Amino acid sequence: MENYNDTTNQLTIDETGKAIYLEMTRWTKFLAIVGFVMLGIMIVMGLFLGTAMSAALGGSGLGVFSGIGFTLVYLIIAALYFYPTYALYKYSILIKPALRANDSTLFNRAINYKKNMFLYMGVVMIIVIALYALIFLFAIMGGVIGAMNS
Repeated sequence: MENYNDTTNQLTIDETGKAIYLEMTRWTKFLAIVGFVMLGIMIVMGLFLGTAMSAALGGSGLGVFSGIGFTLVYLIIAALYFYPTYALYKYSILIKPALRANDSTLFNRAINYKKNMFLYMGVVMIIVIALYALIFLFAIMGGVIGAMNS
C-alpha cells in the first residue's frame, strides 16, 4: 500500500502538462463567455416572452400570472447557471498566470474554482434526478389510481 502522506514526492507540472492546461484554458474561457452570453439571452428572452405571453393571454388575471410565471422560470434557471459559469470563468483566468509564474497558491485557487463548479453541478444534478424520480413515482401512482377508478 502506498503512503500518500509522503511529502518528499512533490507534484510538479512539466511542460507537456502546462501545454495541456493552457489549451484547456482556452476552451474553458470560451465556454464561460458563451455561458454568460447565453445567460444574458435567457434573461432577456424570459422578460420579453413573459411580457408577450401576458399581453397575448390578456392584460389581467391568468394572462399576467402566466407571463410572470414564465419570466420567473427563466430567471430561476439563469440564476442556477450563473455560479458554475462564473466559477468556470474564474478558473480560466486564474490558471494561465498560475502556470506561467509557477505560483502554487494561484494554481490552488484556480483548481478550487473548478472543483466548486463540479460540486455545484453535481448537487444540482442530484436534485434534478430526485425531482424526476418523484415525478415518475407520482405519474405511476396517478396511473394506478386512475385505473382503479375506471
